[in-house]
Amino acid sequence: MSTNKSLISVALCTYNGDRFLWEQLQSLALQTQLPDELVVYDDHSSDHTIDLLNKFAQTVPFKVRIFVNEQPLGVTKNFEKALTACKGDILFLCDQDDRWAPEKIARMTQFLEQNPSLNVVFSDAALINEKGESLSTGFWQIVRLHPPQLEQWQRGESIKVMLIGNRVAGCTMALRKSFLHQLVPFPDDIPEFLHDTWIAFTASILDQIRYIPERLVNYRQHAAQQVGTQPKNLRPLSFRQRLVRPHQLKLIPYQQRQRELLTLYKHLQRVIPEGHKNLKIVEEKLRFLTVRANLPNNRVLRIVPVLKEWIRGNYHYFADQDATAIGIFMTALGDVLE
Repeated sequence: MSTNKSLISVALCTYNGDRFLWEQLQSLALQTQLPDELVVYDDHSSDHTIDLLNKFAQTVPFKVRIFVNEQPLGVTKNFEKALTACKGDILFLCDQDDRWAPEKIARMTQFLEQNPSLNVVFSDAALINEKGESLSTGFWQIVRLHPPQLEQWQRGESIKVMLIGNRVAGCTMALRKSFLHQLVPFPDDIPEFLHDTWIAFTASILDQIRYIPERLVNYRQHAAQQVGTQPKNLRPLSFRQRLVRPHQLKLIPYQQRQRELLTLYKHLQRVIPEGHKNLKIVEEKLRFLTVRANLPNNRVLRIVPVLKEWIRGNYHYFADQDATAIGIFMTALGDVLE
């Protein structure tokens, strides 16, 4: 049982996970600081997942509570239920197919106890394959959370990093139960925007999330997983292809991102105080995307709105972290010409 003053809960979500589940469960049993409870929400598995969970519950000194959904909910809502059911002060999100480093609970619990102003902490993870063998890379490398972005994070500018893309996997995360009350219900109406992104994004706006620069999880990559880091092999268009394609075709991804960010913004409004400085950054990104998503067909008429956004600094401020000065200029020029 936990020896610190904070009660520790692990929220594990399962779905037909019997292939790797036992290895994950054993890594929980081998923690240097055991949790006070393991709360499992199974999304209506049809394999031996429940049998393995019941077997595990008989071998550990902490409480294991197992719930089975009558109908599948999907990963986001399943984690919402699991986390809400937890009774601990500090909550850990757990996937069914990874392995935790023995010191994971102890390190992250200690961090939150020593930093009472923070609500979320996360770590890096080592990537492994289906056989549990190292892929010789880390999660932060894959999601481009490099030293410059980590420095931004420590300066309280994590929202700028998160606006480019999520950098925090749920399996690397711990949060306070008191913060969870602000987050529920989790949004489930934004494509590819999962529970961990919602937690990390909201905590970033509030500047209440920091990291431990250690790989405290072995994050397994395999074909059957519901969430992972498998790359999307998209070939970029050539400059000629960009110039000759229909203008409306260019606008489609901007329109999609604008709709998604607008939906996210509406969810954030119920959580973040009005006028918060970082919420204003989201508002400005939304306004910028709205301009780009509605650029007119006439190239001449695009010059003024693009020039205004250039002068406001938005092409620079919201550029990808790897963009060069020339690349940023070409983005603005492309908005005029394409």
